[in-house]
Amino acid sequence: MASKTIPTLVAHRGYPAHYPENTLRGIQAAVEAGVRWFECDVQLSRDRVPFLFHDDTLERTTGDPRRIMDLTAAELAGVDVGEAERFGPQYAGTPPTPLAYLAAWLGKQEGVQAFVEVKAESLEHFGHRPVVQQVMEAVRPVLDRCVIISFDAPCLKLARQLGAGPVGWALEDASPATAKTAAEFKPEYLFVSDRLFDAAHAALKGKWQWAVYQTQDPQRALQLTEQGADLVETNAIGEMLAALGPKHP
Repeated sequence: MASKTIPTLVAHRGYPAHYPENTLRGIQAAVEAGVRWFECDVQLSRDRVPFLFHDDTLERTTGDPRRIMDLTAAELAGVDVGEAERFGPQYAGTPPTPLAYLAAWLGKQEGVQAFVEVKAESLEHFGHRPVVQQVMEAVRPVLDRCVIISFDAPCLKLARQLGAGPVGWALEDASPATAKTAAEFKPEYLFVSDRLFDAAHAALKGKWQWAVYQTQDPQRALQLTEQGADLVETNAIGEMLAALGPKHP
């Protein structure tokens, strides 16, 4: 596929088109497919251990309605996140991934970088400082290769105070208030949905990089890049890398 502008792809929650989302297994598969950037989500257990989870409950990926923050790390270790509803028994016995385990694995990878999203539910439940402190402690050995991201701007400001490098703010709208906040604290990355990208890109001007989530369509990825996106997230990283060619950044 020929284009003057090839997008930098980001593996959204690992490789959820073919593997359970937000698991070390899926992230490993994405890296094996050739990606250099991946994104994962973080919630805290009852005893404040960061795990890779997008939702605040286990229901969507396991069928268990309990909340993650009501279970200890030891209890979560016994949960199967192999997404049986989507994959049947293929990934049965897959345990949740503690953020510290992911960081230890990342430290052994060459040229791989992570966007680590701190989720609002944990921030609301435990408070900003305890959550951000625990996340920062888990990723500190590989902090030079991790970008802390969140929909919560105060979380990112605190992460900077605690030693984070670049941060990424995920936008919920393109309002004047949002533009003002972005201009004040100047995140290095802005994350935005495909639906919101055009409006946000027009309304928010700055030196940040734009990351758009998410598409499985190579042509759409190229279009987004030509319109100003710097990074494009996808659930189907192997297929997108193959479609966009070996010269992918």
